[in-house]
Amino acid sequence: MINLRIIIVLLLTIGTWAKAQTKTDVVIYGATPSGIFAAINTARQGHSVALVEEYKHIGGLMSGGLSFTDFISQEALSGTFNEYRFRALAYYEKRYGKNSRQVKECYFGVNAEPHVTELIFGQMLTELPLIKVYTQHRITRAFVIKNKRGESKIQSATFINLFDKKPIAISGKVFIDATYEGDLAVAAGAEYRVGRESRHEFCERFAGHIFSKGGQILTGGTGEGDKKVQAYNFRIIMTDSVENSRKVEMPQNYNREKYLPISQVFKSGKVKQIFTQSAEGILRVQPIANRKADINDIKNAPVRMSSLGKNYEYPDGSTEVRSRIIQEHREHILGMIYFLQNDESIPPDIRREAQIWGLAKDEFTDTDGAAPRNFPYRLYIREARRIMGDVVFTEKDTYQAPNSIRSVLNPNTVAICDYALNCHGVSAPGPVYADMTEGDFNFVPQPFQIPYGVMLPKKFENLLVPVAVSSSHVGFCGIRLEPTWSALGQAAGLAAHLSIKNGVKVTAVKVQELQSLLLKNKAKIIYVSDVDADSPYFEAVQYFGAKGFFHELYPLEQVQIKPRTVHKLQYMDAIDYHNLESEKVLEEILALHWIRKLPDGQQADAKKLYQSKLWKRGEFLNNLYLKK
Repeated sequence: MINLRIIIVLLLTIGTWAKAQTKTDVVIYGATPSGIFAAINTARQGHSVALVEEYKHIGGLMSGGLSFTDFISQEALSGTFNEYRFRALAYYEKRYGKNSRQVKECYFGVNAEPHVTELIFGQMLTELPLIKVYTQHRITRAFVIKNKRGESKIQSATFINLFDKKPIAISGKVFIDATYEGDLAVAAGAEYRVGRESRHEFCERFAGHIFSKGGQILTGGTGEGDKKVQAYNFRIIMTDSVENSRKVEMPQNYNREKYLPISQVFKSGKVKQIFTQSAEGILRVQPIANRKADINDIKNAPVRMSSLGKNYEYPDGSTEVRSRIIQEHREHILGMIYFLQNDESIPPDIRREAQIWGLAKDEFTDTDGAAPRNFPYRLYIREARRIMGDVVFTEKDTYQAPNSIRSVLNPNTVAICDYALNCHGVSAPGPVYADMTEGDFNFVPQPFQIPYGVMLPKKFENLLVPVAVSSSHVGFCGIRLEPTWSALGQAAGLAAHLSIKNGVKVTAVKVQELQSLLLKNKAKIIYVSDVDADSPYFEAVQYFGAKGFFHELYPLEQVQIKPRTVHKLQYMDAIDYHNLESEKVLEEILALHWIRKLPDGQQADAKKLYQSKLWKRGEFLNNLYLKK
């Protein structure tokens, strides 16, 4: 007897196809950087792609305001993300000259202006005819069938054209959810979480209700979990250039009374400036190209740009609820800036200094709806839903490995990250620590690896989720960065290719085959600071590094930790003791250590190879790699 549920699904599917239907190999929802890089890597392998985006503009937050990109060292960047930033750097070099101020300000291409980022993303997509982009299309439903084991397979997804209100159903072999909210996965029925786990669930230091400072947990928190979500704000592009600046006007629904308490903070001396890079200010100035700044929230400041506690409904909210929350955040920050620049209760000298800054007139030039011209398109969604899989990334995945300076080794790694476990807090200051935001934490671990399994929702055959990944709240706070999501997007695109090529579920993709493909496409799966993608040893070093060859390279008793040199706010030199020194002569004790890590059947030949000549470290590993 035919399952009644399957009949209903088929009838609904047929009904949708009668309206408008298209077929492709891979369907990607969310033209975020992760979604864009997933599309590029899939298409480069010869597959057709439908890249669907709810907003009018592609690029997610990176074209929507977030231009001072979050990472610590350039040595963690790789793959398609590096292709993007090198194109951005080339853009500024060609337009302004290699020794120009703009080239310096763009910081090796990672601090490009939003309109430049969108331009480059568009160029990268246009170069691949197999990719078809659908902007202003919002998902309405996903059609799923289940097998006898209860595993779901997405057949198609229906999207409404927000311009002409016409629906379109797109069927595919593999689906990738690259949205910040996990909307495709949830429409397909995937399991997910919103909010914070309790401290005891995964034994995480920063979980649940907490107060922390300098990476240390303070008394006063309960450690209990809840549904609270990390605070949101807009990343506003502003400038102090008179020619390119437009002043912030009084926003609709402006309420002066709401902001008057800020005046008392200035009187207390806790805040001495408005636009600044220090903790004694309100709006964090993060310089980008062409005399502009990406204006961001300052963690644990007495006055916050983020609307703490005003976003809890957003992850599961309807379109109307989300629109309301976006507008409330927009009005909050516009009202705050207007107040700080114009209200007589603000000290005159501070007010005059703040008046120098205005919205950059050459950014977000077609903003419409409730937003004023030159205001960012996208709200900074730091955290929404997390789509759960059998593998859950937690704080423990960032811990230091036993007897090693490196982080714990993950054999299923498909991406790396060099950044902090970082949360801007979830609610306003509490009664115990009046100046500290509840849920705020910041702790910098060693660069860490991210396993393939975080992109695999439970019981799905053909769905990959590289942004709203399977993780705890604390773990997500380490992953939630555009370069990291971009790396996962590249891995998702190549995994989709392997699934189609080999005729297997995405859960059955061989991770070692995926890793090999990532390395061929210049993506990193372990942090090695002195062997980059242009090295002839790159693939070999990454391959053996991911197998733990370098975890005991520097004995802990010889390690002397010193502060990393900061070059631009948060950007630093490569972390110490994560280098290989590939041109150094290979010592016998290290060679034998490496050989013992090889499978038994390879050790004898490797020993003969070592004894055949005097080797350099990188050279020997490369020869091992070629013979594997």
